[in-house]
Amino acid sequence: MPNTVSSSVTNTTHQTYCRICEAHCGLEVDVETEADGAEKVLAVRPDKQHPVSQGYACIKGTAIGELHHDPDRVNQPLKKVDGSWQAISWAQAIEEIGGKVKALRRQHGNRCIAHYTGNPTFFSAHNLLYSGMFLEALGSPNHYASHSIDVNNKFHVATEMFGLSTIQPIPDFDHCNFFMCLGGNPVVSQMSVVSVPHVLQKLRGIEQRGGKIVVLDPRRSETATKVGTHQFIRPGTDAYLLAAMLHVIAHEQSLNTTAVQQHISGLEPFLQIAEPWTPERVAPVTGITASTIRQLARDYAAADGGVLYMSTGVNMGPFGSLAYWLLLGLSAVTGNLDHRGGLLIPEGPADMISTAKKLGLGTFDAHRTLENNWHRVAGAFPVGALEEEILSNHAEHIRALFITAGNPVHSVPGNNLAEAFKRLDLVVAIDIQHSETAELADYILPATDMLERPDYPISHSTLSVTPWAQYTPAVVKPLHERKPEWWIFSELAKASGAPLIGKSPLNWLPRINGWLTKLPGERNLQITPDMILGRLLASGGKVTLKQLKANPRGIALPANRSSSFLGKRLATDDGRVHLAPPTLIKDARRLAEREMMFTAPTGSLRVIGRRERRSHNSWMHNNRFINHDSGIAAIMNPADAAARKLKNGQNITLGGNGKTLQLPVKISDEVMPGVLVVPHGWGHQQSGQKKAAGLKGGNINELLPNAAENMDPVSGQAIMHGHSVQVTTA
Repeated sequence: MPNTVSSSVTNTTHQTYCRICEAHCGLEVDVETEADGAEKVLAVRPDKQHPVSQGYACIKGTAIGELHHDPDRVNQPLKKVDGSWQAISWAQAIEEIGGKVKALRRQHGNRCIAHYTGNPTFFSAHNLLYSGMFLEALGSPNHYASHSIDVNNKFHVATEMFGLSTIQPIPDFDHCNFFMCLGGNPVVSQMSVVSVPHVLQKLRGIEQRGGKIVVLDPRRSETATKVGTHQFIRPGTDAYLLAAMLHVIAHEQSLNTTAVQQHISGLEPFLQIAEPWTPERVAPVTGITASTIRQLARDYAAADGGVLYMSTGVNMGPFGSLAYWLLLGLSAVTGNLDHRGGLLIPEGPADMISTAKKLGLGTFDAHRTLENNWHRVAGAFPVGALEEEILSNHAEHIRALFITAGNPVHSVPGNNLAEAFKRLDLVVAIDIQHSETAELADYILPATDMLERPDYPISHSTLSVTPWAQYTPAVVKPLHERKPEWWIFSELAKASGAPLIGKSPLNWLPRINGWLTKLPGERNLQITPDMILGRLLASGGKVTLKQLKANPRGIALPANRSSSFLGKRLATDDGRVHLAPPTLIKDARRLAEREMMFTAPTGSLRVIGRRERRSHNSWMHNNRFINHDSGIAAIMNPADAAARKLKNGQNITLGGNGKTLQLPVKISDEVMPGVLVVPHGWGHQQSGQKKAAGLKGGNINELLPNAAENMDPVSGQAIMHGHSVQVTTA
C-alpha cells in the first residue's frame, strides 16, 4: 500500500521474488517515488508472508537494490570505437548490428551466427524464451549455454533415461528418512536443479523425525557442520562410491525389483556395471573404508524413503554423467523413484512435459558441431566446443557471437576464449554490467534487471519441493535506456533479416513482433511474454495469469504426488525408464581405466571449488553489499601445509596449465589431505567494473586444462574439479 510521506514523495512496498538461484525466495521491496516519477529502491527484505519462503532469503537476494543503482551499470548502448566505448542510440545499435548479421549470413550462411546464454538467463522468462527464438529464427543451431559448465550431465542423463532433459527428480523432504548429499553445500548455495527455500529447515526436519543425513565432500562444508554426519571423499570419485553401493545392494543383498520392473528397461546390463566394484576395491580410490561403504548402501536400501542427491561438486568432476546415471538408477531399482520419501517428479502448474515434447524442447536433435561432432544437450552445444567452432577452418565456422547475461571468458576453464574472440567479425554483449567478456565485445546493449521486468519462474516451475506459482510485475521502471531482453531480441531479429516463418511457431515471434511495429498508427502491437505465459498457464487448468496478478505473493498448488510419473508421464518412446543407455554403458569403462590415478601418489594437490555465502559466481562482485576478503583464500589441510612448511595466511603460488596464481592460504582440518579448495568467480582486474577490479584474488579457471581438451565424453560437460595443481611458497 502507498504511504504518502509528503506532497512530493510517495513510498510503496511491492511483493516480488528473487531470481538469483533456484530457491526463488519471496521479497518485499520499498520504493520511493518523487513527484516527477523518479524512483529509488530504499530497501529489499525477505517477505515474511510469502507462502513458501516464509521470511527466508539469503544476503545475495536482499542486495539486488544495490545492483539496480550500481553506478557501473551499462545504461545506454555502447559501441567500441578505436578501443574505447562510445554511447550510441538504440536505433543506431540495432541498425548496425542487424546490418552486419545480414552481411555475414549472405556471405557465409546462417550457421556463422552463434549465441551464448549465461546463468542469469535461466532466471528470466523473457530472456530464456526470446534469446533462443532469435537464434533459431536466423536458422543457426549454434546455441551455447552456461549449463555445460556446471549441470550438463544431469540434462543429458535425464534425456537418455526419461526422454526429456527437463525431467529432473527432486527430494520429497517431508517424508524422507535417509538423505545423502554428494558434492553439494545447500546451506550456502541452496540446491542445484531443485527449488526449495531455506533448505536447512528441511534437512533438520529429517533429523527431527529420526531420519539420517550423510554429507560426503572433500571439505567439511557449512552444511556438514549443521546437520548429519560428514564423510571425506576424494575429489572426482563419487561415481566409484555409487557403483560400490549398487554392488552391495544388487550383488550382496537380495534386490527385489518386482514393483518397478514393468516401468524400466535395461535392468541386467545396468546391474552388471556394478558387479566388479566391490567396497574393498573402491575403498582405496575414494578414501572411504569398505565397512562405511557397505553401511551407507544398507542404510539407503533399508530406509522408508531414501534420497540420493548430488550437486555441482560432482557434476563438474571427471565422471559427472556416470555419477548421475548411477544415482538415478539406484533410485529406480530400490523403488525410491516416484516414491513417497524418495525422488518425485513434480507436475507444475501446466503439463510442461507434453508441451516440451510438442515444441521439440529438451530432446536430442540432429545438430552437431563442425569439429568433434558434439551434440546439443537441453538445446545447447557444450561451451567447451565454442573455441574450436570459432577457430575452425570450416567455411561455416562461427563469425558472430551474441552473449546474453554471461561471462564465458572468465567462466570457461583454460581461458583461451579471449584469443579466439579476436577472430570474430562481430561480438555483441547483452548485459546489465561490464565483464571480462563484455570488454571484448564490439557492442554492449543494456538490459533490465530483475526489479525492472515482469517475470515468472518458467524454467523452474517443475522443480518446486513445495509447488506454487508466482508472477511478479516490474517493481520499478527501467532506469536510463535499459530495455527488456524480449524487446531487444525482437528488434535484432527484424534488423537481421530473420524470415517471418520458421520451423517452430515459437521462432516466428521475434520477426512477427518486428513486423507488427511497422503497422501504421499508435497501436504498438507486440506479442508479449505475458501473452505466451497466459496461454501456457491456462492450458494447465490449475491457475491463471489473472489470478497470479491478483495475488502478488503467489498461489499454492497441489502437493507433489508419488506414483504419478512411472507409467504415466515418461517421455521415452516406450514409456519406460532406460537404465542402460549405450553411451553410458560404454563410458563406464573409464572407471577402470582411470582407477589408478586416484591412488598413485603425486606431489600435487587436487583442486576443488566452493561457493562463498556473500558472493555469487562472477556477476555480483561489483556490489558493495556483497563482497569481503574471506572469499579469496585457498584452504589446505594441516598435513599438506606442514609438508610445504607453510603458515596460516602466507601467500602461496598455484601452478597449472602453464600459468600461476597467488593466494593466501588458510590452513584447516575442514579439508581432507591432498585437496586444495579455491573459491571460483574471483579475479576481475579486466572486468571494467571499478569495485570488482580492485578486489583481491584471481581466477582459478585459468589454471585448469583448456575446456576443449577436458570434457565429459557423454555430455560435453566441462571438467573443472579434481585437476592437479602445484603449490609452492610465493
